[in-house]
Amino acid sequence: MAMKKKLAVSTVAASMVFSTLAGLPVSTKGLFEKLGIQAGIAQAAAAPGTDTIIKELNQVSSNLWSQYEKDAVSNARSALYGLTDVALVSEITAILDKKIDGSEDYDQLTDENILKLFTTLGLFFNAEEIKSGSKLSDLLVQKDLKPVIDQLAKLSGAKVTLEVQDAVDFAVAAEAALKDRLASEDLVVLSTNKDAIKQVIKDAAQKVLDNKGLDFSVVFKNLEITSEAVSAVAHKTIAAADPSREASEYIALALMRADANETFARTNDYTTNSQYQKYQFTVLGKALPGASINWTSSNSSISVQKEAGSIVLYFNGTGTVSTTIEGKLVAPGTNLDGKVLVKEDVSMSFTRRSNGGGGGGGGGAVVTNPGTTGQTVSEAQSVINDLKKQLQNATAEQKQQLLEKAQAAVAEAIAKITNIDAASFVTVNGDKGTVKLDTAKLVQQIKDIAAESKKLIDALKELDPAATAPKVELTLNFGAVTAKSLEVPLSKELLNAAKDNGIDKVAVALSGVAIAVDPRTFGADTSLSITKQDATAATSVTQLPVASGVYEFEFTSNGAKVTNFTNPVELRLGVNDPSKFDAEKLVLAKIVDGKLEFFGGKYNAKDKQVLAKRNSFSMYTVVENNVVFSDTASVKSWAGRQIEVAAAKGILEGRGDKEFVPNGTVTRAEFAKMIVKTFGLEDASATENFNDVSDNDWFKPYVAAAVKSGLVNGREAGKFDPNGKITRAEMATIAARALQSVNGVKASADADSLLKNFEDAKSIHDSLKAGVALSVGQGIIVGEEGNKFNPNADSTRAQAAVVIYRLLNK
Repeated sequence: MAMKKKLAVSTVAASMVFSTLAGLPVSTKGLFEKLGIQAGIAQAAAAPGTDTIIKELNQVSSNLWSQYEKDAVSNARSALYGLTDVALVSEITAILDKKIDGSEDYDQLTDENILKLFTTLGLFFNAEEIKSGSKLSDLLVQKDLKPVIDQLAKLSGAKVTLEVQDAVDFAVAAEAALKDRLASEDLVVLSTNKDAIKQVIKDAAQKVLDNKGLDFSVVFKNLEITSEAVSAVAHKTIAAADPSREASEYIALALMRADANETFARTNDYTTNSQYQKYQFTVLGKALPGASINWTSSNSSISVQKEAGSIVLYFNGTGTVSTTIEGKLVAPGTNLDGKVLVKEDVSMSFTRRSNGGGGGGGGGAVVTNPGTTGQTVSEAQSVINDLKKQLQNATAEQKQQLLEKAQAAVAEAIAKITNIDAASFVTVNGDKGTVKLDTAKLVQQIKDIAAESKKLIDALKELDPAATAPKVELTLNFGAVTAKSLEVPLSKELLNAAKDNGIDKVAVALSGVAIAVDPRTFGADTSLSITKQDATAATSVTQLPVASGVYEFEFTSNGAKVTNFTNPVELRLGVNDPSKFDAEKLVLAKIVDGKLEFFGGKYNAKDKQVLAKRNSFSMYTVVENNVVFSDTASVKSWAGRQIEVAAAKGILEGRGDKEFVPNGTVTRAEFAKMIVKTFGLEDASATENFNDVSDNDWFKPYVAAAVKSGLVNGREAGKFDPNGKITRAEMATIAARALQSVNGVKASADADSLLKNFEDAKSIHDSLKAGVALSVGQGIIVGEEGNKFNPNADSTRAQAAVVIYRLLNK
């Protein structure tokens, strides 16, 4: 079953509101004539604010890109004008009838005329008409509505004379109120909750009705026409005219297209002469989740890697080339699925420059002189102080953005001051390099770094007590080392100083390669040996494209070789020429017994490295692993890429020759393996105590590792049920535990609020609610058709692949 979209469809709500509240006439002539003002006067002046509404309608018209979309909107318009069921406006007419109380002075305020008034104002369904001003004017000339409007004003008792500017002001205020209200919403949550959409519309209507500076609002308020009544009528009339929501969704799509393509722009993340370029865009000021859009490039030499609200382009070549980038929505079960949201023509230029030195791949972080520590900390504190001032008058969404900037500023500053230039400590003799560290000086530097890091973290916590403190990693950067091997001593004194001063990891970096260890891993003097092997060590055992050098790593602690670690070690291998490879299919490969074993990994475009966690050492390289299945066509639109990437990482395997069986179910043992391999949690020392898991079972090491990491439980005392089918709720819960345990994601403060959008939320077992809520909130798993989560349904292999893919991108 196709997984439901995770999409900012709040613009559907926007289109519904605009088509009622903001759906006032927009041509100058039409505005005046609808209000009974002579056309000659109308043509003499244009009301301020009219252009705002005209622009919105123009955006809808110009961004309906196919005749089918235009016809759908046109058909809804015809249906809207043909509505005769006065029950559609009963919430309004009931209020008016009570006010009129049998008086004959209000003969124009019939149920039929009130219905006509509301349906006539649905101008978003007339967006195509704005291509011709005369057609729009003809459409808007509704002189028979003049008596209706006059009697409404009279019945209200308001001492106002409705002018054209009043209509424009009301329309512009309604649009602004809606956008302001949407800015404070979680668009992912809103997309699955009809009640939430109704509340947004109601709140926007209430804000406009409460505005005493708008004469139209004064009339409505005096008549005691409530936001609930306006919202109810809006929903009923649009639902009657557009029961399939096809037109409304296409109007929403047009508005989204206008916003996305208008904000689409290149960032400054990369220089002009680069094989990489990053583009970003927003919809209603928000970034869409990366999984909501599938990207394509018309030029095969340029590939696309997606992120939330942005894409990174990779140019596999030199010179200047152009391409058309298309982003299609992933929204199964809706009319928007597969529709093009973004379409942009871009060009890229790259001239290769030769590099000197003995590097072995992509570069790491820039080495910072320890003497600049004070300046770096001061600059970060200055940024935090500026953000603190901006927070005082910020909206909820602006506050979140400012806090994220503060978090990023602190993390960047800590990364700079913890990066120690250690190149001068290296001595090269032939193919071998040795390191002599000044331990006493480094210990003092660690203490100083810890103190400065604490200042920054304290400042961040003062700004946001709920902020997650950045990890502090001490990097000994040896630069470009020409020797084939390098031996680095890590004394017990140095490791203890790191541990005692809150350093999370100690990293050794050289020539584009790095290895990071938890200082608590070793309790004695330790030595790390890094040896670059000949490329044939990899090419002789595989025909897959090799993307990095081949390296052998070895730890010796207290005089003994260490082959397994209680805390995973992170390897970072530089990719020689990233433009040649599909970045998402790059995988860390262990060379053992003449073959490759795959251990996942994630490509870091900034440092041009593949990062992966390992708990044992050997010889490693990075390869591009293209796995092809012959039976995934039925799920290609929403899970095809995800299956390919998860299989490339060695996380998923087929069930036959080139067969993935996407609609097959997933056992609990299979998902235990998936989650362990996703996060690199393999641990030979892990144990479990289930009666139905034996030493000879293929899944034992994965179940044991998952148990040790706190990711899985048994289904009952002493029973894991490895061959039992895993449910959607169980899968979501295990994913949530991994995010908390490995990535440090905090549990949802209010699980019920995240789950209330699902009609079957009550069927989620109490023990699984927190996990499901966290996964939903993080966008790891979403609902299915009919606003249901289906917690007890068995997960399919395709669905599991999508979940794994999203976890890989966290």
